[in-house]
Amino acid sequence: MPIGQILLTIGLPALIGALFIIPAWVLPKFRYTAGIAGSALGVALGLALVVSFMVEAGVPSLPPAQKWHMLPVLACGITLLCPIIAMVDGSGEIGRWLIAIGSGGIIGWLAIFPGMDLLLQILLGVWIALSFISLSWVSHRRRGLTVNLAYTIVFTGVSILCMETKFITLTLIAGALAATSGVAFASALVAIIWTRDQEDKRRAIAIGWGGAFSLAAIVPLVAFCGWAYNLGEVQWFHWLLVCSAPMLLGLFELPGLHQLKYGTGFVLRITAVIIPVVLAIILLYSGAPLEGDDGGYNLNDYESAIMP
Repeated sequence: MPIGQILLTIGLPALIGALFIIPAWVLPKFRYTAGIAGSALGVALGLALVVSFMVEAGVPSLPPAQKWHMLPVLACGITLLCPIIAMVDGSGEIGRWLIAIGSGGIIGWLAIFPGMDLLLQILLGVWIALSFISLSWVSHRRRGLTVNLAYTIVFTGVSILCMETKFITLTLIAGALAATSGVAFASALVAIIWTRDQEDKRRAIAIGWGGAFSLAAIVPLVAFCGWAYNLGEVQWFHWLLVCSAPMLLGLFELPGLHQLKYGTGFVLRITAVIIPVVLAIILLYSGAPLEGDDGGYNLNDYESAIMP
């Protein structure tokens, strides 16, 4: 695949994401509006997935031409819902659980990839629900700096796993999501520097419930899609290690840990996310075929080999 095509598939979605994230998190007029700031990341990630897919595979059809094409369709729905969920941010435990159960149930029901039976659909829905509970909790305590660096690492790990499944379009989509998270990390860093003397405004650069909802849904969706179309050596525990890593951020909000000094806490949180991602990659490559064996598939023509 030409390097220009790779850069377009990853760079264009990240650029579009930046058009939403940077104004919402950096410009005072928008940064202090919680609904806008709290939905920017979610909208940017949803659009990044859709744009990256369209660059590679064109406009998705309804009903989907292939089962995995439901991924960008669901991403469109996630993008539209992010601002609504951001506006109810802070509505309390009832609102948090309603969003978690509703999003997990609906997305789990609609995401029918090859090999997914009812049990796996329920598992996907539960994963999304628990991820949102954890992230929405973290989003009220942590700035976008911590969460977005963690997810930049996670999406990079997901991209590596997708590459080893021989699913190149999904590899590039995950790369676009990693790049968009990286833009969000950089934007959060700039916003923190500019507002370091305005601690009462720090939640304006948090990911918000809109961002938490998007991340909680997209990571499991990409993981299940990659697992369903796996032509490589990636096993379920590789996906589990990588995609459950960001949920470890929630452990550091427990009593006794959430009051860690900012620098120390930041390093420990990011280290906790890095460890399972690196472990998954080590386990993957230590058990991968040697001498460049790709199972006989042309990586640029994988779609002719994957199931519909």
